[in-house]
Amino acid sequence: MEIRSLEELCAADDLSLAFNPYGLGGRMKPEDAAEFQQRQIADCDLTAGVAAGTRDSFERLRTVFAYGVLCYDVYTIVGDQALLIYEQALRDRFLEWCAGTITFRVPQALDVSYTVSSYDDVKKRADRMTRQRAKLVVANQAIEFNGMLHRLRLWARTAGLLRGRRSRAVEEALARLRNYVAHPSGHRVDTPVEAARTVQDLAELINQLWGQATPGGRLYPAPLRREVAVLSWNGSGRARMEPAHALAVPGPMEDQEDDEYQHVVVRAIPFVPGSRWDDAHWSEFDTRYETTRFPTDYLWGPGTREEAQAWLEQERPEGDSVDFTDRVFLVQDHGRLLPPMRPAVAAGLPDDERLGVWHAVRADFPDDAFAHVRGSGDRSAGHARRPGNCPACSAEVLRSGSYDQALRAAAAALGPIQAVQLPSVRLPLSTFWPDRP
Repeated sequence: MEIRSLEELCAADDLSLAFNPYGLGGRMKPEDAAEFQQRQIADCDLTAGVAAGTRDSFERLRTVFAYGVLCYDVYTIVGDQALLIYEQALRDRFLEWCAGTITFRVPQALDVSYTVSSYDDVKKRADRMTRQRAKLVVANQAIEFNGMLHRLRLWARTAGLLRGRRSRAVEEALARLRNYVAHPSGHRVDTPVEAARTVQDLAELINQLWGQATPGGRLYPAPLRREVAVLSWNGSGRARMEPAHALAVPGPMEDQEDDEYQHVVVRAIPFVPGSRWDDAHWSEFDTRYETTRFPTDYLWGPGTREEAQAWLEQERPEGDSVDFTDRVFLVQDHGRLLPPMRPAVAAGLPDDERLGVWHAVRADFPDDAFAHVRGSGDRSAGHARRPGNCPACSAEVLRSGSYDQALRAAAAALGPIQAVQLPSVRLPLSTFWPDRP
C-alpha cells in the first residue's frame, strides 16, 4: 500500500472534477465540485418516524458521499452500501409492522403466533415455519416468507407499504444489484451520477415504507395536482389547452376564430413542457377511453366559449390531487383491441357493447395496460396470461375472460364500482390512439 501525505489525501480527484451540471467535459474547481455533488442528494431527507438504525445508516451514507470529490472510488462504495441499506430498511420496517408478533398459517391446522424481539428471531421462526410449509399472515392473505430479501419485498407489497407498477421493476433491479454486491463475482465502478441516483431511489423507498410519498418523485411520487382546464378544437385539427381562468381573457385572434371551436371543461394535470409529470397526451382526451397519460375527468361540454365560461362562473369547480399509480383498466378485444377504459365507464355500457374478450389489468399508465394485452397475444413475448404480475412488463393481470368476469375482478381490486354514463366527447385528431371506434 502506498502511504500518502495528508495533503495528497485532501487533493481533489481529477475524475470527480470531470462531472459537472452539463455532463462530462471540462473540469470544475474543487470547491465547486464539492458543492455540486453534495447538492445532488441534499434534498434526500427521510421522513419522521423512520427507524433509527435505517436513518443512521442512510445519513452516514450521505456524509461519505461528499468525500467522493477527494476519492472517486467513494462513489462505488456509496452505491454498494446503499444497496445493503435497502434490505436493512425492509427488516426494520417489518419489525415495526409486526409489533412483536408474527403469525403463520399452517396447512390443515390453526394459525400459530410467535413473539419476536429482533429480526434474528423473525428469521429463525421463518426458517422453521417454511420447513412446515406454513405461510406468513399479512392482513387477509397468507404469503410464503423465509425472511430473505425477495420475501421481504413480497411482504411489503402485500402489506400495501410499496406501490406502483413501474416501481416494481426498479425494486427488482435494486434487489439484483444488492445480491451482486453481497456475493460479488466481478468488478463494478459507479459514477457520481449512478451513486446519486441510487441514494435518491433509496430515500424514496425508505420514505414510502414509512408512509411518505415523494413530491416529484421518480419511484413513489406524491399525488399530482390537477387543475380545471378547457380543451378546445376546431374542424381543421387545431387543438389547445388553457387554464379555466384564461377563458375570461381571449387572445387577439380568438374573437374571430372562436365560433369554429368546440370547448370542453376537464380536471387535468397541467401541460408543462419539460416537466417529468406533464401530460403530453392531453390532446387525446376521450370520455369513453383512457387516452390521456394521467387521469383526466370530464366536467362539462362540448359547447361554445361563452357557454363554457357561463358554466364555470356558475359551478366554480376546483382542482384536486390524484394518485395515478396502480390504476385498474379494462381492455376490450372485439374484432380489434380497443384502448383501455375505466371500470366505471365500462360498467355503464349497454349490453350490445359488452361483447368480446375483456382484460382487467392493473398498471400505472393506460398505454402500459394496452401494451401488455397486445403483447400477451404473442406467447413468445413472455407476457403473463394468468392472474399475477407480468414478468415482461409493468402490469398485473387481474382477470381475462367475459365482460362480467373482468368487471368482477376490477370490483374485487377497487371495491364497489358505480357505473357512469358520460356524453361521447373526444378531441378528433389522435397521434397516440388513432384506432378508436
